[in-house]
Amino acid sequence: MKQTIAHFIHEKMKINQRFIYNQMVHLKKYRSIIIGSFADDGSHPFPLVNYYHLNDINNFGRFVKEQNIVAIHAHHGKHAIEILPLCITHRIPLVVSIRGRDGSAKGNSLRRNQKRYSLLKQHGALFLPVCRYLADELVTLGFPSEKIHVLYGGIELDLFPYQERTIPEHGDIVILSIGRLVEKKGFLTLVRAFQRVHAKHPRCRLRIIGSGKDEENIRRLVNELGLTPFVELPGAMDAAAIAQEMNRAHLFCLASETASDGDIEGIPNVLKEAMASGLPVISTNHAGIPELIEHGRTGYLAPEKDDKELANGIRFFLEHPGQIPSFTKRARKVIEQQFDVAKQIKEQERLYDWLRKKTR
Repeated sequence: MKQTIAHFIHEKMKINQRFIYNQMVHLKKYRSIIIGSFADDGSHPFPLVNYYHLNDINNFGRFVKEQNIVAIHAHHGKHAIEILPLCITHRIPLVVSIRGRDGSAKGNSLRRNQKRYSLLKQHGALFLPVCRYLADELVTLGFPSEKIHVLYGGIELDLFPYQERTIPEHGDIVILSIGRLVEKKGFLTLVRAFQRVHAKHPRCRLRIIGSGKDEENIRRLVNELGLTPFVELPGAMDAAAIAQEMNRAHLFCLASETASDGDIEGIPNVLKEAMASGLPVISTNHAGIPELIEHGRTGYLAPEKDDKELANGIRFFLEHPGQIPSFTKRARKVIEQQFDVAKQIKEQERLYDWLRKKTR
């Protein structure tokens, strides 16, 4: 039997977390199993391969030996806290992916994360933030720098083939945005920016794909600004449907910002997907996004929560359509070189190899 990586998830993955699923099922050098704290009732958005409910494992030490587990990989910081005691008891190296809020040292998140990670910082074997920005945040939280290695999230390039874009001379101009409808995605800022854009470019339409607790607030603002006929919120979609949405769109905008509770992004995968598909991208100088988008070369970056400058970014592409191909071709190359899922899975396996040599 191959050496096994046991991937731990506390809860069912959401439809927008295919990138986590890919990291669990596409390993080649290692065998993968999944351990979770929930019953597999068939309602999971992805097929669970080799899944074991934690409560059904009576003798964890024996289970580890039988499965030839050489490390456990928790795919969120908060999930790592749950599995950490078993890792300590059975001396199993714990690998932890750090995404967004879990690695924030901003606002209320600073004290919360410093407190809840006190044991994890001591006993965790390898920490994999999804961008350099979060790596620096982990150092601020007191994680040992020698255990921190950036692992960028990869995307499936075949799902998002490059398509050269232009701004149509007639008909609707579709501005697309995708993400959970939560504060850090900046949708209220985006709607205000869209109002500025629409006043000068009335053919523009805004489609916001996603679901979440802020949907009512977003719809209320859309209505207050008189934009209801021009803004659509059709709900959450899977990867295939999102790829179709990107094929039909003309611009992509994500207005990420630091939430009031300190919640932040890593590098949003939808930006990578948009860049791969040839969409001009407008986003913000937030968290790891500048590691992905170079302002003025592969996209347009505005300050956080600045709807005026965000609108200027959208208008830049609307009013300079001849520059779109040079931006999007450079952007596609960045994705191919740094964010291809096949390349990132190889890097993930290299880091497992490094850990195995270190812990022998």
